[in-house]
Amino acid sequence: MSQISKLNYVDSKLGAPTGGQQTTRVLYHTIPNAQGNNFVFFKSFNGLSLGQSNLSQNKLDSAESMVIKTISFQRVDGTNCDPFTQGFGCTFSIVVGNQKVVKDMPLMFQTGKTGQPFDRLHSSFSTGSSNTGQQGANRYAAPTEVRLLTDIVIPPQTEFYVEVSGQIGVFGQTLVCTLSGYGKIFSAGSSF
Repeated sequence: MSQISKLNYVDSKLGAPTGGQQTTRVLYHTIPNAQGNNFVFFKSFNGLSLGQSNLSQNKLDSAESMVIKTISFQRVDGTNCDPFTQGFGCTFSIVVGNQKVVKDMPLMFQTGKTGQPFDRLHSSFSTGSSNTGQQGANRYAAPTEVRLLTDIVIPPQTEFYVEVSGQIGVFGQTLVCTLSGYGKIFSAGSSF
């Protein structure tokens, strides 16, 4: 079943509008000044600007829905270390409604020094890239990215969030989670 047909199927089963503007969707959420080992993305939006999250609540509007194809995590603080892939047993879960649709998937196998990627689209070792051209100076860790082979649907008006847990040991860094895939947004059409 394709992304489009699965999204239409779920929307019709829930009684949601099946029309709308087809588009690619990217949802992102930032945790500034993150502390500790466990984080929940897309849960708290207090004080976040548009550059830190493109949502104001952890659900899509009544005429919007999305299929998650890729989830990525990034630490943005100018160091050359990705805390999600250093081999500390870090996992993530995706919760849609009150159901865990991805449960405790390990992140350390995707990138880093020891693992192989989940798919054939990424190399097994990610070194990051330098924006100054100097070794180790002002570098950013490459994102930890997982391409999902099963279509996960976020229906309209359904709460969702992403949990990351493990011995990450983050102290004061900025963490970003990005969900991307196919989606539908409201289209007024000829009704206005």
